[in-house]
Amino acid sequence: MGQVMVRMYDRLAAWVARRRALLRGSEGFTLVELVIGMAVMLIVLAPLTQSFTSALRTEADQTRRFDAQENARQALERMRKDIHCAHGVGINTSEDADGQTIGQTIVLTETHVPGEPPECPGLIESNASAVQWCTVQISASRYQLFRENNPDNTCDGQESTFMVDYLTEAELWSDVTCAQGEYPTVAVTLPVNVDPVAHAPSTYTLNDQIALRNGDACS
Repeated sequence: MGQVMVRMYDRLAAWVARRRALLRGSEGFTLVELVIGMAVMLIVLAPLTQSFTSALRTEADQTRRFDAQENARQALERMRKDIHCAHGVGINTSEDADGQTIGQTIVLTETHVPGEPPECPGLIESNASAVQWCTVQISASRYQLFRENNPDNTCDGQESTFMVDYLTEAELWSDVTCAQGEYPTVAVTLPVNVDPVAHAPSTYTLNDQIALRNGDACS
């Protein structure tokens, strides 16, 4: 019986010794090791963080560019309908005290006889006689485009319908040209660039010559 107890004690002592050896081999990191590990992680993660940040910035920039260009295409299509329906065109340019152009307004006269079906239904308010488009300066090289279908309101960007942002010029419409036997036409240019200072070559420009189909043929 005594020998059995001795063997059991020896086995228990050996097990305890092994556990102590394992515990001694599982010591934690020193402060120096932790600092070195963190420094290595920063060196590895810094380029990855910059890469992710750059990718997010690029995605946001591309989204703004796409939205501005798509809005310009839709605005030109809407403007084309208004000009096609117009009988007359008036173009006014506003300037600041130094003579710098800060905005331009085009007034499209569209005849609508009260009590009769409109020539171009849905384009302007009932019994209205004109529709206006205008540019409003936001910064030195940034303009917004608005549409106003109520001639009693001034097209100034306050209550008018927003159409396009990030236009680089205020003067979008040229004077009406008229060739004999043809309808009068208005030249339209929509230059869009979300960052014209740093990326001037990236300007997206839409051009069109639009005829006043309800106007009188030029003589």
